[in-house]
Amino acid sequence: MSHGVIATLPELIKLEQFARGRHPRSLAKAARSGDKLSLLRGRGMDFTDVRHYHAGDEIRHMEWRSTARTGKPHIKLYQEERERPIVLLVDFNPSMYFGTRVAFKSVLAARLASLIAWMSSAEGDRVGGFLFSGKHHQEFLPRSRKAGVLPLLAGLAEYTHILHHDHDNKPRPLVETLSQLRHVLKPGSLLVLISDFYTLDASCEPLISRLRQHNDLLAYHINDPLELAPPAPGVYPVTDGTRRLRLNTRDAQIHQAYTTFAETHLAAVEQRFKRFKTPCVSLTAESDWVNIMHQTFPRRGHA
Repeated sequence: MSHGVIATLPELIKLEQFARGRHPRSLAKAARSGDKLSLLRGRGMDFTDVRHYHAGDEIRHMEWRSTARTGKPHIKLYQEERERPIVLLVDFNPSMYFGTRVAFKSVLAARLASLIAWMSSAEGDRVGGFLFSGKHHQEFLPRSRKAGVLPLLAGLAEYTHILHHDHDNKPRPLVETLSQLRHVLKPGSLLVLISDFYTLDASCEPLISRLRQHNDLLAYHINDPLELAPPAPGVYPVTDGTRRLRLNTRDAQIHQAYTTFAETHLAAVEQRFKRFKTPCVSLTAESDWVNIMHQTFPRRGHA
């Protein structure tokens, strides 16, 4: 592994050795205690035919044209795809270039996305990605095997360098990227969101709802330990690259405000995804993230 400030392409390529290291799971389970097991819909589906609606059929599979033409409800029939599109939406906004233990959040995000890409490729699925920062945006259409993985890994490594060159980088709202993604994401895909979700707000909810209707969603919430709880009482110099301040966590009011902000953000992210029945896994660079990936990322079971 690199020193944790940037990720290198050779480092991300080496993660392939961890892709087959554990028995795959077919269920996605959040790492935080108290969350319930959530079954994802499974592999992608291709539309093949229509038939009359029967009681118990899912309304989201209604074939409205046939229903309108005949006056009787019809349902779509699907055939399972051999290769499922896996799309990784990875956030490289300025807040991701931060870390106090082991690695920056941006580096952890690149490592998580790379491991998922290798795991998906090993299953025969097509892998693609949407990488975005304040100024940049790059799309990788889902492709099979290493033809899909290696260009994505190169992009991930490059994005961990971006803020070191763009000092006036401003965050891009998540709603903008979700809006772009909605027009190109193929129904039946698995969309994996990797972010600290500081730009996740109410404007994202209609888009998440639409994406969730025809795809599976899985979220990995990247945190730094310093974002989960205030540091030990003391006076700390802090900077955003432009301004310099002194944070006095000995002050009871500041300590409480810090704690409240951290808890509120974590709870807000969990509640938004819970509303859409989307598994959300919270982790830091100190977590056993390779093991967490094998426990939470949905893969085909083996006999």
